[in-house]
Amino acid sequence: MDFTDFTARFPAAETEAPFSFKRHTTVGIGGCASLGIYPPNAGQLADAVCFLKEKKIPYFVLGNGSNILVSDCGFYGTAVCTKKANAVSVQGGLLYAECGATVGKVLAVATQNGLGGLEFLAGIPATMGGILFMNAGAQNCYIQSVLQYADVLLSGRRVRLSARECGYAYKDSRFMHEDAVLLGCALRVKKSDEDSVRKKYREILKKRSVLPKGRSLGCVFKNLPDLSAGKLIEDCGLKGLRCGGAVVSEKHANFIINDSSATAEEYRSLILRIKKEVFSQTGKLLTEEIRYIGDFTDASDG
Repeated sequence: MDFTDFTARFPAAETEAPFSFKRHTTVGIGGCASLGIYPPNAGQLADAVCFLKEKKIPYFVLGNGSNILVSDCGFYGTAVCTKKANAVSVQGGLLYAECGATVGKVLAVATQNGLGGLEFLAGIPATMGGILFMNAGAQNCYIQSVLQYADVLLSGRRVRLSARECGYAYKDSRFMHEDAVLLGCALRVKKSDEDSVRKKYREILKKRSVLPKGRSLGCVFKNLPDLSAGKLIEDCGLKGLRCGGAVVSEKHANFIINDSSATAEEYRSLILRIKKEVFSQTGKLLTEEIRYIGDFTDASDG
């Protein structure tokens, strides 16, 4: 694949070839993409995506890589990495963040300016693009509750959408079903003071400190209505279930840890085994909140 035209068109964008998903995902699994590009801001990111679409080059937009499982064969195309498009600013009662800004950076800027209202995001290992994409959150609060508007590349056209127009539901949004790239967002914040905001962050981080350590994708499955996926898996006796280097955490059954260079096929096989066993025992069908990138086998039971 010849990327000469791209580098000539976007000289300010850093590139990486090949691009290793194993190095750039939290679970540490996956093959490579032909090229990784790092647009320096959200505007150039949008231009780069439009360019790739025009040239019919397959692409995948990658933030923190905390909820994707990439196949061992990788992805034939370009990984558009958002990490350089990470500007954060305060504009009146709103905090604006580009898609590549991490939750940590957003909360740091909010804290420095004595702004609260975003505490529920503390500790989530994601960029704002990923947060917006899947309506992420914690403590029974989700990003839709504080979102004023999102700037989006929708079918090649830049638009500004209200929270209502984003089609949010539990761990879902219209962006998961349409040709959409998140570019940035404005979040409603509340005037507070730095000490109070820091105290709330510490309280939430303490609650999250009990979550499993190690390389993982965080929670693999969505909760069912009034039913924790982790509790369901635990009640089925599946803690410690293993497939190669992938193992169900003994601390939290909705986490699958890569503890010894697991392959993507092993990790996915374990996911499918969990789904099959839970359904067999309870009649409840678990649904992944992670996404699969690339080609996997059709094995149904690992």
